[in-house]
Amino acid sequence: MANEDQILDAPEEQEGGPRDDDNLNMGLQVLSFCIPLAGAIIYFSTDRQRYPHKAQQACYAALWGMGISLLLNILTVLLEGM
Repeated sequence: MANEDQILDAPEEQEGGPRDDDNLNMGLQVLSFCIPLAGAIIYFSTDRQRYPHKAQQACYAALWGMGISLLLNILTVLLEGM
């Protein structure tokens, strides 16, 4: 009986514990990078207590996409002015 209590208290079995499937699909990462609004939607719609890494990956991909897009826009404006 004591072994069963230890097994049930394992962090992997608890609702907020780490999951094996806590990685965002590559396609959704690319979508989040190319369309940052989609990344924000994925971030806010993902259960961040059960899948924190998945939500974090969507957020980071969206932020990287926005940053690179901003950098490319600045470079384009600067090069057109020459």
